[in-house]
Amino acid sequence: MNHKTLPKGYRYAGNLDFTRNRRQIVAVLKLAVALTAIPLAIGVAVSLARPGVTAFVRDFRMWLCMALMLVAYIPLHELTHGAVMYALSGVKPSFGVRLPYAWAGSTAWFDRRSHVVTALAPLAVWGAILQILIAVLPGRWFWPLWAVQISNLSGSAGDIYCAWALMRMDGELLIQDTGTRMRVMRYVDR
Repeated sequence: MNHKTLPKGYRYAGNLDFTRNRRQIVAVLKLAVALTAIPLAIGVAVSLARPGVTAFVRDFRMWLCMALMLVAYIPLHELTHGAVMYALSGVKPSFGVRLPYAWAGSTAWFDRRSHVVTALAPLAVWGAILQILIAVLPGRWFWPLWAVQISNLSGSAGDIYCAWALMRMDGELLIQDTGTRMRVMRYVDR
């Protein structure tokens, strides 16, 4: 269950902080590199096998389109987080940028399942949409769409890290995600 304010009986259990915790920052950056390198290699393999994929290289308009798609994806990713946060809590989310992250946050307290759903929503939603577009559009659209898919994966590194870390924690948890920092509270039975 999600709450607008922290209910009684919860005590501090930890935090995830991608602006101050060096270990967490490094872990997310390493994951982001892996989530860039692996799909990049897959993209090269697809380029060799799928006809028309390399046609985009000679078309300046496709490069421009790819750049615009990559820029547009960032707010769409965060708006997806915000929409899920709002749907699950009824609390209006906030948005911002704190380099190297763009973020969506909320003052609400989310249970573990809700926070994991919120964290992974853009990865799942945009991953599926992009894969469908890659499958149905002509080959010259592969690299612009695949570049956004790579951005979707690597840009979700912090979200994946959060979901993984929260799934490893014991007990009944509530999480407040302000964007770049998550406070985790555990229910203490008295």
